[in-house]
Amino acid sequence: MRLPYCVIPVIATFFLLAFAGCSTSVENDLPCSGPAPLEGSPSEDVEGFMVVYESDREWTEEEVQSTTNELASKHTFEVRDTYSYALQGFSVNQLSTEALDGLRCESVVEYLSYNGKVEVF
Repeated sequence: MRLPYCVIPVIATFFLLAFAGCSTSVENDLPCSGPAPLEGSPSEDVEGFMVVYESDREWTEEEVQSTTNELASKHTFEVRDTYSYALQGFSVNQLSTEALDGLRCESVVEYLSYNGKVEVF
């Protein structure tokens, strides 16, 4: 049985939509109304998170550093690296659930991402 050509895009769309809602982020009754998204999924090879600050403003290197220090003190975690050029934010090796939820509720945080392994050919 051959399907009409117009049916194939419809089937493909439904197939892709089945995966569109899949996400590793779980809204754990966070104490804020619009938490920053948590992107990606945990990796067995690489631990930690990347926290990216809002991109709709200009950040100086000093602002990135001071904001990162304030957040680390407030949510009790150790910063691995800070980033001030291509993007603004920081990375951490570990975050408690409370620290992760707290960072997602910070207005300066645009999104968080699980660290992952990247291979360049």
